[in-house]
Order: sequence, then C-alpha cells, then structure tokens
Amino acid sequence: MLIGFGDVARRLLPTLIGIADVTGVSRRPETLPDSLTHRIFGDYTQPASLLEAAALKPDYVIFTPVPVSRDIDGYRAGYAQSSQHICEAGILSHCERAFFVSSTRVYAEKEGGWVTEASRLAAGDPFVDALLLGEACFRRYAATTVIRPSGLYDGARPIMLQSILEGLGSRFASGFTNRIHRDDVAGALAHLICMVQSGDTIPATLNISDDEPATTADLEAWCFEQLGREPAGLRDNQPRANRRISNAVLRSIGFTLSYPTFREGYKDALILERSR
Repeated sequence: MLIGFGDVARRLLPTLIGIADVTGVSRRPETLPDSLTHRIFGDYTQPASLLEAAALKPDYVIFTPVPVSRDIDGYRAGYAQSSQHICEAGILSHCERAFFVSSTRVYAEKEGGWVTEASRLAAGDPFVDALLLGEACFRRYAATTVIRPSGLYDGARPIMLQSILEGLGSRFASGFTNRIHRDDVAGALAHLICMVQSGDTIPATLNISDDEPATTADLEAWCFEQLGREPAGLRDNQPRANRRISNAVLRSIGFTLSYPTFREGYKDALILERSR
C-alpha cells in the first residue's frame, strides 16, 4: 500500500507490478495509474477517510508524506498528525513491514562533518520534531524502516539547477550539499521490499544519498564547465546546513545507484540546455 501517492510512488510502482498487489491511497484516486490493483480515496489529514484502506490489511505500507504547508503547522499536519491518523486507523495492524519516508533534515550536523544513521539529531527544532514524531509513531505500531533521503532531484526537471541555467553562481558556496535522484529513492525502496520478501534483515533507519557530497562551489563549477559558460553574476542564496551524508549502509545492503553523483544526474539536462 502506497500512501501519499506522489512522484516517488509513481516511480516505484512499475518495479512492484508482477510481484505484489499494489494499492494506491490518494485524495484523488481517479488520477492514479490504472496498473494499480486498487485505487482508494484516503486523505491522511482526515482519519475517518482511512478506514477503507485499513480494511485491506496491507502486508507492506510505504508512506511518503509531505508538509501540508511550509509553516510549522503544515509540518505537524503533514508528518506528525498524519502518521498518528494512519496508525490509529489500523492500517499498520497486519503490516509485516512499514516504510516511513522522512528526511536527512533531522540531523544536527552543520559544520561539514560526516553524518550516519547514528548521528545526533536536531531535536528541539519544531520542524524536525514534526518529522521525528511521525517516525516514532510508525515505529510504535509496526516494524518500520525510516528512510531519510537527502535533497531529491530529477535530472529532467532540474529545479536545483535553475539558477545555474540562468547564469548565476552562489554567493555562499563553500558548504557541502547532498542529493539523491528520485529514481534511486524508488529503486532503494523496491530493493528493501525484495529483501524483506526474501527473508533478509533490513536496517531500521536508512540514509539515501548519492556517493559524493559536494560543495556548492564544486557543483556549480562543473555545471558551468559543461555548459561552456562563465557565471554572469551571483545570487544571494542562503547558506546550507553543511553536512556530508554517508550512504555506507545503503551500499552495504547491495543497492547500486543509477546516479552515483550529481554528474550523472544533471548531465542530460545540461546537454539539452547546451544544445539550445
């Protein structure tokens, strides 16, 4: 059962066809792919709407929440409260394994150090607390793997590249950035589900990030080089959290990234831009 049927769920679905009956739960089930076994209405901010989903007694549940809005109330509604609604509706009652897609935002590191699944958390930040409450709720109700992706991107829609394509470099560029292609997040989830079905042990927490944390300066320099351009100016960006996410656990479970660095992920978008 895929709850919060967004972009990652749509990328995951084709990998599950043929090995599982797959249910999509959405506020707009009529927009979900026809290849789903079931398309069910459910709004995770409205607990009464989740009873039909609970009646199906799913073996695996993958929840990909998003904030309802970008303020603290939106984070609490999208992560902490929605998780409680799902759990109290009974969706996890017969679940063999649940997956909660969180974020590497929960880590406290801000000085460029390496971060693992055991690193200190930024508890006390209300936005982080909303994520952590959602994670903890799922863990109380079912055996859960918390997935913490770094910055999600899609090479075909390079939002993170927009300023570079406009010819602007970053005024604050010395901090490390971390990213993961959306296809690799979906692929890692499929890999974990196959491991569970095979009886293998999977981690309780898993960071999903590519092989190469990079400073903003290094990333921008490579992109401008690929474009054959020099920066036309600087933008007043905000300094990033400045951490390096380790994907050692991800690699240890045998998953191979399709986009191991930003170079593979951004190449096609840069080639397209260069040809214009």
